[in-house]
Amino acid sequence: MVRKVGGTPVLDDLSGCPADLEVCVRELEDRTQRGDILLLSPLAQNYDLTLEISRRMMAGGRCTVIGGNMAPLVKSSDATVVHHGQATPESLRRALSGVASEVENHMDRRDTAGWIPDYNLLREYDQKVPLLRLNASHGCLFRCEFCGDAWSRKLVLVEPSALEAEVQQFEDYFPDTRLIYIGDKTFGQSPDAVELLLKVFANRPQYRFIVQTHFLALKDDLIEQMRALGVVAVEIGFESASAELLLQNRKVMKDVRELRDRLRRLNDCGIKVVLNVLNGLPQEDGEAHRKTLDFMHQSSAEVSLFNLYNFVPYPLTPLYPQLKSRIVDWNFRNWREDGLAVFELDKISREESFSFFLEKVDVAREIVRNHLALASSPAENYEAVVAGGV
Repeated sequence: MVRKVGGTPVLDDLSGCPADLEVCVRELEDRTQRGDILLLSPLAQNYDLTLEISRRMMAGGRCTVIGGNMAPLVKSSDATVVHHGQATPESLRRALSGVASEVENHMDRRDTAGWIPDYNLLREYDQKVPLLRLNASHGCLFRCEFCGDAWSRKLVLVEPSALEAEVQQFEDYFPDTRLIYIGDKTFGQSPDAVELLLKVFANRPQYRFIVQTHFLALKDDLIEQMRALGVVAVEIGFESASAELLLQNRKVMKDVRELRDRLRRLNDCGIKVVLNVLNGLPQEDGEAHRKTLDFMHQSSAEVSLFNLYNFVPYPLTPLYPQLKSRIVDWNFRNWREDGLAVFELDKISREESFSFFLEKVDVAREIVRNHLALASSPAENYEAVVAGGV
């Protein structure tokens, strides 16, 4: 995308540096010169550090562009340009032109994603990459109140030629990596995206896939397409067994008996299930928590692994404006999905909510340990986990 707007991209990997302002600034100053442009997309945990780095780099004659889920909180003095929404070559061109201090871009339903990531920037990581990430579409049609992608409200399909070119780079730069994580927010929401993946990988049977989807999408036809594609694990946006709690957050759930039927159907097709469980929604109470624990126990035979999260009201979630006045911890280092809630909940204390989270973790750990104990050898344990994609 940077090349498409006339720039020369360089990846500066600071993951080996301590999270120290002076160290990071020194590294970036050594690798850049006055007039260069730095593209930054901070997480909550390194948000404050990123802003400090941005200000220092601006003072040193560099330009900075900040985007991502924390961008709504960035002030004009914190960056040369603040980018809101989906980055595209056109929006990046506007951001780099120096004309505006803020750029906002929301793609239209008729748009397609034709840009091609440049994996040459990552070629030094060959032999170190256990899985690759690929999108056949961007956006989501669901409007779950707790989701940071709810702002998109549309689906944008990746152009076939762009997807083919990206996968070709996988083969060129990472020939030994065989596991691909499909980043489409809800796999199956775009039938065209599924068909495109089936077409691109029709003659590439060496690859296996992990996908994520919504229970409502788990129709027999889609499960068969998963099997045909080579999906080995599916992450399911379950969140909670409380239909009332989910409806309060604009998410519809099937009857739990039907949910278990879908899990069994996936298992019958050789697809492992990873259940996404979300703790700490504002309206959660003891009853919703118990229902979720009950379902975790009841579905233990069908679920191989769990992704457990504690809700964080990131700025792009629809819940953020509602909860802003109730946020009691503005230290962004504490905005962690495995930590204490940073806002006051409706019915229970932050401490009680965190105890619910830890109880869910204990139940999940017990279930996974039981699965591993059934394997006949450590090697089989390892193969079972790898086959599940985690």
